[in-house]
Amino acid sequence: MKTSFKWKKVTAKAGYSAKTVMYVMLGVFILTSVLATLNREKASQSNVFITLKQQPLGQIFLCILVIGLACYALWRWLQIFIEDKSKDDSLLIHIINRLFFFVSGAFYFAAAYAGGKTLLEIQSSSSSQGNSKEVSEYLLQYEWGLMVVAAIGVCILIFAIVQFKHAYTTDFLEKFSLSSLSQRITKCVTVTGRLGYTARGVVYSLVGGFFILAALLSNPSEAGGLQKALETLMKQPFGPYLIAAVGIGFIMFGLYCALEAKYRKVE
Repeated sequence: MKTSFKWKKVTAKAGYSAKTVMYVMLGVFILTSVLATLNREKASQSNVFITLKQQPLGQIFLCILVIGLACYALWRWLQIFIEDKSKDDSLLIHIINRLFFFVSGAFYFAAAYAGGKTLLEIQSSSSSQGNSKEVSEYLLQYEWGLMVVAAIGVCILIFAIVQFKHAYTTDFLEKFSLSSLSQRITKCVTVTGRLGYTARGVVYSLVGGFFILAALLSNPSEAGGLQKALETLMKQPFGPYLIAAVGIGFIMFGLYCALEAKYRKVE
C-alpha cells in the first residue's frame, strides 16, 4: 500500500513539474512575441519542444519533459479510478469529472507524443492552429460533422468557464493542505493560480468560439488554437497589452504547477 502511494506521488509530481516547464516556456514565447517582432508563430507547443532541444543538453531535458508529460497523462487517467466521489456531487457531476480526467490525460499524452516526435526528429507540420483546422476540415466533410465541431466548441467553452470559476472561487486551494503551508506559500498559490486560470480561460474561450464559428459558417479555416487566439487579441484595442497579460498568466500558471508539484495533496 505504501509503495503504491509513493508511486502515485512520484507520477503526479513528475507530471506537474513537466507542466511547469511547458507553461513557463509558452508564456515566455508569448511575451517575446510582443516585445520583439510580434511573431506569434513561436507561441506554440511544438516550438517549446524545438527550442528546448536546441539548448545545451537539450535532448536530455526534452526527454525528461516528454516523460513528465506522459506521467501527468497517466496520473489523470489514474484519477478516474482513485478519486473518491464527493458526498455533495450528483452522479452526473461524478461522470463529468471522470470524463474530464480522461480528456485531460489524452491532451497531455498527445503533448508527450508531439515532444517525442521532436526528440526523434520526426517531421511534423503541426501547430495549434494547423491541428485545429485539420480536425474541423476532416469533420466538416460529413453531414454530422457540423454538430461534432460545434459540440467540440461548446465543450471547450465549458472548460473555459470552469477555468474562470477556479480563478474566481479559488477552489483549487482545496488541492493543498493549507494548514501545513505558511501564509506566504498560500498567498503564492492563490495569486499564481488565479492569474494562471484566468489566462487559460481567456485562451480557451477564444478557441471554443473559433470551433463554433467554423461550424456555423461550415468553414474549417475559422478554427484555430493558441496562435489564432493571440492574433485575435492583437486586433483588439490595447492588443499587445492583452497578449502580454496572457503571457504573464501562462507563466503564473506554470509557477502554480510548480507549487502543485511540491505541495499538492496526493491521496
